[in-house]
Amino acid sequence: MDYEEMVTALRRRLEPGVPNPETVLAATVQALGESAWNVAAELRAHLPRQLGEVQPAGPGEPLSVDAFLDRIGQLSGAQDSEQAQEYGRAGVAVVSQALPAVQLRRLLHELPEDYATLLPSDSGLSATADTLLAEVRRRVAFDDTEQARQLIQAVLGVTAQAVSQGEVDRLTGALPPEIGALLDTQEFAQHTDTDRFLAEIARRSDVTEPDLVRDHTAAVFNVLGEWAPEEMADTLDQLPKPVAALARGR
Repeated sequence: MDYEEMVTALRRRLEPGVPNPETVLAATVQALGESAWNVAAELRAHLPRQLGEVQPAGPGEPLSVDAFLDRIGQLSGAQDSEQAQEYGRAGVAVVSQALPAVQLRRLLHELPEDYATLLPSDSGLSATADTLLAEVRRRVAFDDTEQARQLIQAVLGVTAQAVSQGEVDRLTGALPPEIGALLDTQEFAQHTDTDRFLAEIARRSDVTEPDLVRDHTAAVFNVLGEWAPEEMADTLDQLPKPVAALARGR
């Protein structure tokens, strides 16, 4: 979505007569950058030049949703809190549609969970562990979420034993806290081969069919990679090449 398309999309979401929709877009990007300072530069890099040049005033603690919308209203010249809410919700909706899904996930991970309620209903994204679990469940066709939780715990646990502690910390730190908390191991960078790696996942997840274990492991790697692409890529680099190849489709 280019800049003119974003302006047009914002006009459609706002009440007629809003004088400067461009100001609302800039205010939204600035407020997001202030609340999600760690990924502010990444955010701007994925937006059109006119918004990529918008600089946040500085790092700040993530605001509540209402305070965040009021901040957008303040920056865009809204006349009252009701108008600030309208401007902010419309601005976030349009900016979120302009971002790649991976970048939007990274942005949401830096913000309180209820920010996900600002996204358009068709975005399919959330900052919660429930969404990640649901996506794993969907891809492997499990009957319930608890099976997906057990599988993720198995894959993360076995992966942690095969890579460095620093890499484990980076990966789990980029995931929703409830998912990171599934990891419980004191052994890191243990030598393993592909057969042992998958056999241990099978034991922990109660999946016995070898082809299913491979497919399920690949599904978890891919979902985690969509959520935390840089961290997952570094993790895969430390795994046996045939294991890493599962996630890379080779």
